[in-house]
Amino acid sequence: MSDAKLNLSFLWHQHQPFYKNPKGYFQMPWVRLHGVKDYLDMVLLLKEFPRIKQNVNLVPSLLLQIKEYIEKGIRDNIWLLTEKLSPDLNFKEKKTILDYFFMANFKNMIEPYDRYRELYYKKRNHTDPDEQIKYFTEQDFRDLQVWYNLSWVGMVSRERPVIKKLFEKGSHFSEEDKKVLLDEHLKILAEINTVHKELWDSGQIELSTTPFYHPIMPLLIDSNIGKVSDPNINLPQNQFAHPEDAEAQLEKGLTFFENIFGRKPAGIWPSEGSVSDEAAELFMKKNIRWIATDEEILKKSLGNEFDRINIYQPFQFKKGSRKINLFFRDHYLSDAIGFVYSNWEESKAVDDFVSHLLAIRRTIVEKQGEIALKNHVVSVILDGENCWEYYRNDGRTFLRKLYARLSEDPLIQTVTYSEFLDKAKNISQLSQIYPGSWINSNFNIWIGSEEDNRAWDLLKMTRDFFIEKQNEGSYTPEVIAQAQEQIYVAEGSDWCWWYGDEHASSQDLEFDLLYRQNLIKVYEIFGEEPPAELYQSIKHKHYQRFTSKNPSHFISPIIDGKSTHFFEWSGAAVYDGSILPQSAMHQVSRIIDKFYIGFDLSNLYFRIDFLSKPEPLYNYVFTFKTPKVITVVLSPLKGVIEKVSMNNGTGQKEVLEPLLKLDSVLEAAIPFKELGLKAGEKTTFQLQIKERNQIVETFPSMNIIEIVVPNENFDMREWSA
Repeated sequence: MSDAKLNLSFLWHQHQPFYKNPKGYFQMPWVRLHGVKDYLDMVLLLKEFPRIKQNVNLVPSLLLQIKEYIEKGIRDNIWLLTEKLSPDLNFKEKKTILDYFFMANFKNMIEPYDRYRELYYKKRNHTDPDEQIKYFTEQDFRDLQVWYNLSWVGMVSRERPVIKKLFEKGSHFSEEDKKVLLDEHLKILAEINTVHKELWDSGQIELSTTPFYHPIMPLLIDSNIGKVSDPNINLPQNQFAHPEDAEAQLEKGLTFFENIFGRKPAGIWPSEGSVSDEAAELFMKKNIRWIATDEEILKKSLGNEFDRINIYQPFQFKKGSRKINLFFRDHYLSDAIGFVYSNWEESKAVDDFVSHLLAIRRTIVEKQGEIALKNHVVSVILDGENCWEYYRNDGRTFLRKLYARLSEDPLIQTVTYSEFLDKAKNISQLSQIYPGSWINSNFNIWIGSEEDNRAWDLLKMTRDFFIEKQNEGSYTPEVIAQAQEQIYVAEGSDWCWWYGDEHASSQDLEFDLLYRQNLIKVYEIFGEEPPAELYQSIKHKHYQRFTSKNPSHFISPIIDGKSTHFFEWSGAAVYDGSILPQSAMHQVSRIIDKFYIGFDLSNLYFRIDFLSKPEPLYNYVFTFKTPKVITVVLSPLKGVIEKVSMNNGTGQKEVLEPLLKLDSVLEAAIPFKELGLKAGEKTTFQLQIKERNQIVETFPSMNIIEIVVPNENFDMREWSA
């Protein structure tokens, strides 16, 4: 076998929206908390593996907030609640602490620590807020103030003597302990830029950036482009077309980045991987060498000429004398790190990742020969902070094993994008760039829904008001610049990320309020009364914890693996995988499109519609958690359903009648009697799709489904008075 190596390029995207509110503090703590957990630790870890090279994208809105923490003493809502003396907390502050200071992954960030876990269950045991507060002592609140901030410190940074001492102490923290911990947070934040610059200067990483407040550039240039990628989309009433804002956001970002790191970057990660011909031309105008986006953008740009091997090479887009190189994100490998491997044993996850890379290498060699490897690169691009709290040890065990394996693998080498371009030859040309983002190759996350469109219309209204005031000529340049900055903040992508049905969080209303406050501020700067509509919430579908659905009436589907006719599953509860609550990350490479649950008096029915052709090797594992633990495994390849019942800690397996079929869809029936369920009882369950006994998707990912077993009168409910 040849020792020619496959190029692998990671790009970790480090981003936070601008959280500052009109009161002058940060409304949310995520810059600081991810700063002490992820942004520094990710690059400190690389120092242990000098052969590993990577790209790191740092968004200016993130860098600005880090700077304001350190240089201006700006604090966030959690910091302010933490530094308040425990005896001085009032009722509202205590309630807020109990609401916010458990906002962390329970399994990995709360449960491992005795005192933190104890406080968590003390809250859970008393659901009424008044009762909760009554049972929390001053010491409880002080320990909770410390533990929430302590649990966010990254695994590498926990080696600091001050942090290690606090973990060892564990409880009965003092007010001085709080101060020491918060001071250490600032020291960690202060090292982030320094270590990134050090590794960039040494060549181990390449830094890139994004337009300043992370706007969707093609939509800023012209919001009507949303209809090109989705002709059926409903656009806002008023077109937003301000290419000058797009250029200003880019120029501001590049200048700010250069002031921090001493040089401009060669590359840009366009916000949300959003590209178009016009956006690419703007990047070229600023002499950007490379940008990156999603594999589906390339597929739609090439049309019938597309071959999957194409995503493992850059393409060059030219306009006149200018040119820019585009790299394309591998869906599977990026989402595997972001969503799948956190459920796996680390060595098996690394084996899977490397085996996919070697399969890609074999395909390139078979189709184009070994010499072609130098012109191919696999791009793994994902958020650099949001997934790690779902991993054991904050993902550091996984990353250490992965980096160690890649450092020694004779057939794979990691590269930065600029390093790759310095050596690549005969880069293919792209005549046009299909407009879209890294999510579904369109812009529908940010425009098209009622809430999104309302946000764009309010932005347009405020932008027009700004132009009117600017043209009056009676305001100082300082006032104009201050108002314009608020417009730029409101153009960021994160506000519309949380509008619409696609994503939801417990902080939806805070994002909504912050967005509107940025627009209100524009009017206040000019001494004008803001329009009433800016005081009305845009977010009508407020966040709720996941709500299960019960079927509306009995069904009797034919279990044949086919969508025979519409009415076959009419009456079932339907879960749409595309609009279930998701976090600040978005999984593109999902398996399940829709999940149906129905029943009659005897059977519980399931149907799965797939986003692409179903994989017969998958097993579908239903874990029923109440009233007793039963695992049901649907194995389409074997044509059997297996049930495992837990009895005194051991599993008893039996094979049920083969009431399942996989064709275009998966359909199955499980008798209630096999689950030990009786009419009127509630059962809860979650579905996991497994391949070779490894989880590849959990549905729903962050919640659990519950249903009530029907009785003979269930179908008569709609007729009752």
